[in-house]
Amino acid sequence: MNHVNSRVLLVDDNKDAVDMASQFLSIHHIDNKVAYDGASAVSILADWPADIVFLDIQMPGMDGYETAIAMHALPRCAALPIVAWTGWDGPGSQEAAAHAHMVLRLTKPVVMEELLALVSRFGRHAST
Repeated sequence: MNHVNSRVLLVDDNKDAVDMASQFLSIHHIDNKVAYDGASAVSILADWPADIVFLDIQMPGMDGYETAIAMHALPRCAALPIVAWTGWDGPGSQEAAAHAHMVLRLTKPVVMEELLALVSRFGRHAST
């Protein structure tokens, strides 16, 4: 799998889960940053352009959909691939994800190999 030089932003208010995912990506030599809420994630992305974002939906403050919309409004981020990772699939969730231009939805608990596959698919050198 080719994920060399890819940059991944992981966003989740479940600190243990997102920190574990970050460590997993680091072990596989994938540059990544973590945010524990939507506002922090948007701030990080403004200064540190990622190739792909894994974004929780149910977070306090800005939810994942609001965060995705704010991310896509940033310069050079309109086409940024954002993957929802969530345990929640309530009424209207598919429509909300489409409105927020999320490319995929992963159900928690996420299989770590799925993260690697998606980083390879959407990462910086996905077309090489």
